[in-house]
Amino acid sequence: MKKYILFGGYLLLLAYITSCDDGRIYEKTETLSEEGRTLKMSGKINGISKWPDGYSVVVAGFSDESEYAVVTKTIPAVEDDEIQVTMTGVSDKVTTIELCVINKLRKRVISFQSMDDLTAVDDTILMDVGTVNVGMYHGIQEKVFNTTCAHCHGGSSSAAANLYLTEGKSYEALVNRPSKKVDGMLLVKPGSAQESVLHTLLNTTISSTWGYDHSKEIVSSPILTLIGDWINNGAQE
Repeated sequence: MKKYILFGGYLLLLAYITSCDDGRIYEKTETLSEEGRTLKMSGKINGISKWPDGYSVVVAGFSDESEYAVVTKTIPAVEDDEIQVTMTGVSDKVTTIELCVINKLRKRVISFQSMDDLTAVDDTILMDVGTVNVGMYHGIQEKVFNTTCAHCHGGSSSAAANLYLTEGKSYEALVNRPSKKVDGMLLVKPGSAQESVLHTLLNTTISSTWGYDHSKEIVSSPILTLIGDWINNGAQE
């Protein structure tokens, strides 16, 4: 008889513990859901396939303290078609969301679009980038030539050395064009940065005797590497 009483008491105790345990499971679920927000990015993103190995076109979250991404999501290479990319785990450390290119170390190389209004609805942040060309050469044109070179090379009524580096003219002016300063070399020789005047003048002081030292213009190592990689990988437009 004592065995039956003890067994019955055990069942009552088990039922009580189970009913209390439901609250603890719910609290754990809530904690996990607060680990990060979700980003949904939409748009037409062209030119991804023109990037070589070592670079990734991504949507990424960055903090104010670093150029290295906190969280990333690779964007599929789909031309002329609307896509949607979902990135989870956007923590409170993230202060900006960017459509950008990162290197193998997850360091930002070029940013095409940035958003710092991270207002979330039901823990979801929405980002519509529209139609964007993220091709490798387009990135160099937009973030290097337009901002650094074009003010002397075509931004006004004339171009220094008659070299136009403005949008729509720079590619034809550079690729497979003979240098007027260095005999026997091309400004850009596809497949060989070391044999290209553009690469040489940005990485050495060779142009200091030409009236202006161009190596002072671009000092960012990732950008210099980017231009070299573009040339070495065929200098595609």
